[in-house]
Amino acid sequence: MTETLPRYHFILAGSILLLLIPALFINLGLMPLIADEATRALVAFEMQSSGDYITPTINGAYYFNKPPLYNWILTLFFRLSGNYSEWMVRLPAVLSLLVFGLVIFFTTRKYTGNRPAFISALVFITAGRILFYDSLLGLIDLSFSLLVFLNFILIYRFATRKKYLLLFALSYLVTSATFMMKGLPAILFQVFTLVTALVYLKTWRKLFHPYHLAGIFLFALLTGGYYYLLWNTSKEPDFFSTLVTESTKRTFIEHGFLKTFLHLFTYPFEQVYHLLPWSLLFIFLFTKEFYRDIRSKPFLTYLSLVFLVNIPVYWISVDSYPRYIFMLYPVLLILLIQFYYSDNITKRTGKLLWTAVSILVPAAFITGTWFFFRNEFTHPERALRIYLLCALLLVPGSIFFLKFREYRFEILIICLLVLRIAFNLVILPERLAGSLHQEQKAKAVEIVDVTRGHELLLYPVHPVSVESIYYISTGRNEILQLAKGPAKKGTYYLFDNRDPLRDGEEVVLTFRSRWKGREVRLSVFE
Repeated sequence: MTETLPRYHFILAGSILLLLIPALFINLGLMPLIADEATRALVAFEMQSSGDYITPTINGAYYFNKPPLYNWILTLFFRLSGNYSEWMVRLPAVLSLLVFGLVIFFTTRKYTGNRPAFISALVFITAGRILFYDSLLGLIDLSFSLLVFLNFILIYRFATRKKYLLLFALSYLVTSATFMMKGLPAILFQVFTLVTALVYLKTWRKLFHPYHLAGIFLFALLTGGYYYLLWNTSKEPDFFSTLVTESTKRTFIEHGFLKTFLHLFTYPFEQVYHLLPWSLLFIFLFTKEFYRDIRSKPFLTYLSLVFLVNIPVYWISVDSYPRYIFMLYPVLLILLIQFYYSDNITKRTGKLLWTAVSILVPAAFITGTWFFFRNEFTHPERALRIYLLCALLLVPGSIFFLKFREYRFEILIICLLVLRIAFNLVILPERLAGSLHQEQKAKAVEIVDVTRGHELLLYPVHPVSVESIYYISTGRNEILQLAKGPAKKGTYYLFDNRDPLRDGEEVVLTFRSRWKGREVRLSVFE
């Protein structure tokens, strides 16, 4: 490896790896949970509280929107740490991102070389959407995408080696895990990728091999075994229809043809925005040499086919979030980075890329400076010190970027990580101050204090957000159950504040819910 990496690369690589830790972990638990985070965490909390790890619930009622594997992972972290903090909810996602980078490097360096694999991993981690948004949240998608991407590589590796037992056994084992995280999308990825790989390698007849049937049986045994246990536990027939609804509600089936048609044109531009600054590499897509490079290398051809067969499902889905295709981001980035380091790239194309970067980076710095001095900060002196320190680091970084052309990727990655650290220290505390999520959390803590030692129930028709429910449930260390029957004396209830007061009801406090901005009241019956 030392022979293939250029001079100074280890110093820069070591700096990047050291910066990753503060960049990803400083103030990770500062912001209150958002809805999707709280949903996953609440299901995990209720599993742990009830001791029932088979039947997912929210407020004690069945919740079948997602299979429970990610909830089991969260439950493990809760048990090991002994707390339900935001930091702990988000830790599995951040660790998944770091492992994702390692998987990209170690599984692709054989085909691309060490340096392209290393840069590909870091470019994925520092893509704008991931670095400044999703790596701050405890969502399921990074863990799910990690396994799906790993499956892409396993399928190719064992199919090219003609080890069909391992191919089908491992790919369906991984698919079982991804299905138990997110449901039907896992099957689509498996079918599209496996068929594509075997057709491309001209071994499509292996689709009918007994080992393939064994792999399908393994998948059916693992996933079907869980749903057999779920059926025996819940006797609820709607879990499968709920999974289907969750997988189709963002497509044209719900939104119609016109919105879907318009989305076909806007979707690529959205991805350009989310992948900044690395979407500047898309310049390569308009060169003949890029496609020539792909055709000359079987692994790259396979990756391009994987991308092409899997992206349409999300391209036609109107409400498809970027995090749904995190497994495809590294596929595209590997193709682009490998081309940059190949002999097929022309000097003109490389110069065009770095000219675009040299324009974008100063423009971004000037725009960021303008916004910084235009806004008021809760702690202006602290914010100014961090800004000046950041500028002192970025200015030399810009000089090194222009002078040391061989290390431009590494230098730009370091600059992005410095910006993320500054973001953690300045922007996150500012977002926290006065945010509705923080207000909800504060009210939830107040409700816990007021109702401590008393029964608290949630009126079935309520506008209480799942975030508030999570903080109340974990603060009281019990499942917040839905009320049944008439109101009981000495019991606290959470009502929609639009509902008329009931006989004997005494209002204790009211607060604004994030859910549609409605007001909620806490009442007690005396």
